[in-house]
Parts: sequence; C-alpha cells; structure tokens
Amino acid sequence: MDFLDDLHLAELAPIAWLQSWPDAVRPIMELISFFGTNAFFLLVLPILYWCVNPALALRLGLTVLAAAGTNAVGKLAFHQPRPYWTDPQIHAFAAERSFGLPSGHAQTGTAALGRLAVAAARPWAWWAAGAGVALVCLSRVYLGVHFISDVVAGVALGAAVLVLVVRLERPATAWWRRQALWAQLGLSLAVSGVLPVAAVLAALPYGDWVVPPAWSAAGEIDPESMDTVVLMSGVLFGTLAGTSVMYRIGWFDPGGPLRLRIGRWVLGTGVAVLIWYAEREVLPEAEVSTYLAYAVLALWVQLGAPVLFIRLRLMEPAGRARGAETVEARGGAGGEHGRGH
Repeated sequence: MDFLDDLHLAELAPIAWLQSWPDAVRPIMELISFFGTNAFFLLVLPILYWCVNPALALRLGLTVLAAAGTNAVGKLAFHQPRPYWTDPQIHAFAAERSFGLPSGHAQTGTAALGRLAVAAARPWAWWAAGAGVALVCLSRVYLGVHFISDVVAGVALGAAVLVLVVRLERPATAWWRRQALWAQLGLSLAVSGVLPVAAVLAALPYGDWVVPPAWSAAGEIDPESMDTVVLMSGVLFGTLAGTSVMYRIGWFDPGGPLRLRIGRWVLGTGVAVLIWYAEREVLPEAEVSTYLAYAVLALWVQLGAPVLFIRLRLMEPAGRARGAETVEARGGAGGEHGRGH
C-alpha cells in the first residue's frame, strides 16, 4: 500500500485548505453529508414505499443495499485510514469508526441518485444527481473523514453498482417471480448470507491486524467491526422475503387522501423506531441479534406495515383500488352519456 500512503500524504494539503474556509461553511457541509448517509435513505424509503411509489422504492432500496453492502466489504478489503486518523492537523469535524476507502457516502449517493435519474429519464435529473454527488463528496473531504481518492473510488464503485443494477434488474426480477415462495424465502436467506461471507474473506489476508500507532489521532475506533455488514445482511433478507410475500398475497395502493398517507407514515415509522430502539437498548449486543432485529425491521416495512394499514383502512389493496377507479370511471362516463341523450 505504499502508493496509497504517498497519495494520502499528497492529499493532506488540499484537505487542510478546504478546512480553512469560514466556519459558516461547516453546518452546511454537515447537512449535505447527512443526505449521503445510509440512515437518510432508510428514513426516506419507507415513506416512498408506503405513500408514493412502492415499485420505485423497492428499486431504490435494493440499489442502496447493493452499494452499501459492497462498500462495507470494500472497506475491509483495503484497510485504509481516514485523514484525521493519520494527521492531527486535519480537524475531525465528524467522527467515523470504520475504514475510509472507498467512501460510503460517495458510493451510495452515486448509485441512489443515479437510480433516481434513470427513473426520471430526463437530462435535468442527471445534472441534479451529478451536482448532489459532487456536493456530498466535497462535504466528506471538508469534514476530514475522507481523502479525495476515497470519494473518487466511491463514485466509481457507485457507478459500477448502478450499471449492474439497471442491466440486471428486469431479468433478475422476472426470474425471481417465477420461483415458488418457499424458494424465494430460501434464496432471500442465502443472498443475505453472501455479505458476511464476503466480508470475512476480504478481511482474511490481514490476519492479526491491529490499529497502527501512527493512527493515534483516530480516537475510539473499531474499523474491523462486522456490525454494518450484519445490519445490511438482515435488511437485505427482510426486504427480499417481505417483498416476495407481499407480492404473493396481493399488492397495495399507495394513494389516498393526504390524511391517510400521514397516518401510515406516523404509525409505520413509530413501530420502526420501536424495533430500532429494541435492537440498540434491549437486545443483547450480538451479531445474531443485530441480524434478526434488522430483518424484522425490513419485514415490517415491506410486509407488516402494509398489511396492517389495509386492516386499519389506511390503505386499499391494489385490486380493490383499481376496481374502484374502474367503477368510478364507468359511472362518470355513463352519467355524461345519459345527460347527452
């Protein structure tokens, strides 16, 4: 890794220059940085799924999971520090416990915003996605948590994930739907197990690696932790399994009056927060607990919440909603026809 060490040394001066900007810039950069986090997408996606466009939410969610999961594995494969870990002159405007290369914000942001641009299919969407990714990358370098090479690598990997998702999405979805439900559930479990296995293999060459003394400025870190990988693995299982069951029992209509959509969001988010709180504060700190808790969380979002919303009449089943629209349209046409005669 001598090349990377030399590259990082060369990048310290530009990072220091960015951090010399006026203090008023800092809260703006912190806000922009939040928009590239996995937490932001995990907060927004349920709203999109329950209240706006479930198909787009699923596509975007799986894109985010693919980008975030491969990023976590990539960090373990490279074992590279963050700027403020290696040089006390770089201010730690944010703190991170994981390795730095590649940037997760850059990778996830590129894949997710690119997927939205593909869905919009408009030139302005691509310009907006590019501007958003550029700002997120700038914020991460400014905050001292990434080298420039980290965000460049993140953008490249995010673009690769985006291309693969777009190309494989239709054939993979068609193949998945042809499988029996028991096979889909088994495949969901198997696919979710790929991430932990890949992470273990990525970290295997480093053996008994310990944090270098030169990273004394890092503070309390745990860069070899598998928590993020296990978390993403659980979410992946819950998303695939929950979607498979939801598809079999009949889809749902995300429309309806604004008050019903707000009711879904409040109830659905409230239960999701309870599951998240239980994982952090109640369940024992173990990888199995983390996997199960986030699998349950994803199952709630994809399956449990829509079923409950339908039972509480906060949402209509897809078939019933389409039938009502058809009846309404026919009634309207008949009325106009009758008046015409």
